Amino acid sequence: MRYITYGLGDRIYASELLSVKEIVLREDLRSIPGAQPWLLGVMALRGQLLPVIDLGLRLQASPSKGDKILVLDSERPVGFLVDDVRNIEDVEELKSLPMELPEEVKRFLVGSFLHDDDDIVLVLDLKKVLTNEELSQVTAP
Repeated sequence: MRYITYGLGDRIYASELLSVKEIVLREDLRSIPGAQPWLLGVMALRGQLLPVIDLGLRLQASPSKGDKILVLDSERPVGFLVDDVRNIEDVEELKSLPMELPEEVKRFLVGSFLHDDDDIVLVLDLKKVLTNEELSQVTAP
């Protein structure tokens, strides 16, 4: 399986490459009054409004400091702001999670693998980051 790796704070994460439609640079965001703190706002992407989620905040960590947005490949696209995009990795088998993590974060994770330099990479299922209700709220017309 192929994974795209990216940084958030001092951790490295990965997601299935096929779950990411594209990577775009952050542009001007329009805030949404009353939105969750992790919903940064919406930006125009080829004539469509793309909701942008701060993945760091959503994972109960520090806010993302980067300008790269991973656009989810789905019927209702959502963008996830990350600190940086690193590499594409081919991984044969995922390992169990090697550390204690908050339940709120663990529910998004599907496993881990070791990077070449022995860093632990946490594998995140981007499609689980938002519940169906949250997805409906952020992608409402």
